[in-house]
Amino acid sequence: MEQVKKRAKDRRPAKTKKAIRLALFQLLDKKELNKITITELTKQANISRKTFYIHYDKISNVLDEFEQELIEAFHNATKDLKYCNNSKFFFDIFYNLDKYFNDDLDYYKKIAQSSFSNTFSDHIGDALFSKLYEVLEPICDLPIEQIEYLCLIISSSMHRVFMSWIRNDSEMSIVQISNFVAKVVFNGMGSYLSNE
Repeated sequence: MEQVKKRAKDRRPAKTKKAIRLALFQLLDKKELNKITITELTKQANISRKTFYIHYDKISNVLDEFEQELIEAFHNATKDLKYCNNSKFFFDIFYNLDKYFNDDLDYYKKIAQSSFSNTFSDHIGDALFSKLYEVLEPICDLPIEQIEYLCLIISSSMHRVFMSWIRNDSEMSIVQISNFVAKVVFNGMGSYLSNE
């Protein structure tokens, strides 16, 4: 019984932080960050000022923490991935990324639909680019500039598809979208075009 109470208590800070973040993203749809007050934010999140200050010193800390968590989440989701000469590598990247966000899809969907979505999207794109470059640079027989463009093409398309998938109510499952993206990235769009 004690363990159940402890787990419930442990979840409370995470739930409070999530409420603060969602409230902030909702307010960012209406005004700039530097115009949002602690009073407005706590009212929107339905918490007290004291509760806010238990977790954060200032409003910008909310975004800083969220961005750091995104970077860490992507790193954790992809740290063990190794390149193999087929589409599995690209499937694994996309699937692991989707799987992480899919665990709390409604929350991330609200973020992706908010005015913070460009920053959210940029972090995903940058993390994808870095991972691809880390893995492909040692095995690519291309000049560095072309490797960078290759990684940019792949990461840009993957992250745009990811953002579209997370924003919209796609009929494709996580496995279906991951397979599709992996095959297009690895085989090119020619494999889906008719020969006529």
